[in-house]
Amino acid sequence: MNAAASMPAIASNTLRNVESEAAIIGALLIDNRSIDRTADRLSPDDFSEALHGRIYSAIVREASLGRAANPVTLRPYLTDDPALKELGGVGYLVQLTASTAAVIMLDTCVGQVIDMAKRRRMIERLTAATQLAADLDASDVEVVEAADAAVSCLSDTGDGVVQITAGRAATEMLDAFDTDTPGVTCGRISRIDGALGPIRRHHLVIAGGRPGMGKTAFAISYALGAASRGHGVLFISLEMNRIELMQRATADLLFDGREGVPYEHIRDGRFQNTFDRDRVYRAARQFAELPFHIVDASSLTIGRLNSIVRRTARRMKAAGKVLELVIVDYLQLVRPDHRCSPYEAVSEVSRGLKALAKQNDLGVLALAQLSREVEKRDNKRPVLSDLRDSGQIEQDADAIVFLYREEYYLRAGMPDKGSAAFETVQAALEVVRDEIELIVAKRRNGTTGRVKARFCGAYQAVRDMAA
Repeated sequence: MNAAASMPAIASNTLRNVESEAAIIGALLIDNRSIDRTADRLSPDDFSEALHGRIYSAIVREASLGRAANPVTLRPYLTDDPALKELGGVGYLVQLTASTAAVIMLDTCVGQVIDMAKRRRMIERLTAATQLAADLDASDVEVVEAADAAVSCLSDTGDGVVQITAGRAATEMLDAFDTDTPGVTCGRISRIDGALGPIRRHHLVIAGGRPGMGKTAFAISYALGAASRGHGVLFISLEMNRIELMQRATADLLFDGREGVPYEHIRDGRFQNTFDRDRVYRAARQFAELPFHIVDASSLTIGRLNSIVRRTARRMKAAGKVLELVIVDYLQLVRPDHRCSPYEAVSEVSRGLKALAKQNDLGVLALAQLSREVEKRDNKRPVLSDLRDSGQIEQDADAIVFLYREEYYLRAGMPDKGSAAFETVQAALEVVRDEIELIVAKRRNGTTGRVKARFCGAYQAVRDMAA
């Protein structure tokens, strides 16, 4: 027997520990709280015993749907599995939960199973590379590439680093032409869809503005528009709690461009009639149908945010949806994973959000506060240098859009009614009433520019300008 042929046999005989795999399943069935953190590290393909991989998939699916995972709840998914029948059916799952020691050993067993899976994959790929080397029709480049891929899989840490030839990258580009992955669009604000383009996978988009410019209203309108189009959206709210966010989102959802239920009425529970109250209750049912998830937190590190994104993606997948967009409100409230200066912190978070987009195969829209220097200028329209605390944001972002409302500043500086300037300012105010400028200051794969939309303050919504 030649060495290449014996490699798979070596992997199957020595690089597997079904006892560790069984202990993992038992531990997760005993303590469902460990499922999410385990699923962050371990995939079903890491199990050497296919049955264990299927059981593990069922456990993760149940947890992702918010249901308890135990031998009873798993039975419908596994009752017809022939391999499980051979081991005694559901009784085998009950047997795995007999020892609570498995909970203590969980992390150790997970690490061992992952390490062995990496070695098995390496051996399989080295075997394929050896067979390719024996094929004289294969080029030296193909052989070297196959061998390099086999070795590199051992050190793969999921950091998003991919090294391939230009030829293979070109093939992937051509294959992408036949794949319907245009990115996320809002639909409710068509002008920004045109000016900004779709938020594509791996892209980081920054929406910046000073307080009062409508950043959160813009983000909610974009999120609801995207979710209504079937895009899975995760909204990370670090500035306001989930109740406040839902009050705004409800006002936005009920606003059809002409009328709705004002935000203040929803916030205060003060409805003009029972019809408005009924509409709010109907909106709650509409939200239940949308692929729209919310995280309410006062502060998050990049590492914790990554973990939340992965778990949300699993839950959406279990429900038949795909997480395509993460919205962060706002960037400066996210913390790096280690202590550093304020400037370094924003830089680390910016790089972290870009890495999060690439590693999780989705788009990120992050809101950002701008420097107070804006307020010191006569022309208060933001520019790239106004991004607060770090030039790193400008470098990392694939696109940057600034929000600007001239009406806000005119009202703030409104002269007394009897003054000579009152009529002039009042006339200027009428021209820009309910107007919000969306300034695309950077677009890596397109042109920059400026478009106008309608800021509907009473409903905390952003819409297209009236025709």
